[in-house]
Amino acid sequence: ICPPPPIIANGKHSHQSSDKFLPGMTVQYTCRDGYSLIGNASINCTVLGTWSRPRPRCEATGCKRPKIDNGRTTGAETMYKLMDTVVFECNFGYALKGSQESRCQFGGTWDPPVPTCEKTLPCPPPPVIANATPSAELGENFTSGMSVTYSCDPGFSLIGNASLSCTAVGNWSLP
Repeated sequence: ICPPPPIIANGKHSHQSSDKFLPGMTVQYTCRDGYSLIGNASINCTVLGTWSRPRPRCEATGCKRPKIDNGRTTGAETMYKLMDTVVFECNFGYALKGSQESRCQFGGTWDPPVPTCEKTLPCPPPPVIANATPSAELGENFTSGMSVTYSCDPGFSLIGNASLSCTAVGNWSLP
């Protein structure tokens, strides 16, 4: 007769209600949701009254590499451990909507949720401001994130912000 099978954290074996473990008997281990079994799932009671293998263990499940269309994550890992952080970047011509960073949570989820990369719209030429000169040429293509700084003609003073930025939705930030 074998002693009761070893208890494992965050898991259980198939004969929880048994009190006799006879030679030849097999018990199967399973893990709670959010955990993965490491090692052999089954052990046998041997004729020597011992269990055939070391007990398995249950480890918290990590996260798969998050997918982001039209973008990428930093690092090359395919699996991440609990509380690992990834940073997201979008391809040229796309803007990040959501958080730039996300952390692996219990159960294989990411928090905050994985962002999206949305196509950016080009901006029209920057507005003409009387008695001021923009830092960019009017023939340039203006894409998200580009800035234009105005300088006043001699004898004129700047009121408000000197720079405008092209936004992801294709307009200029307010002066």
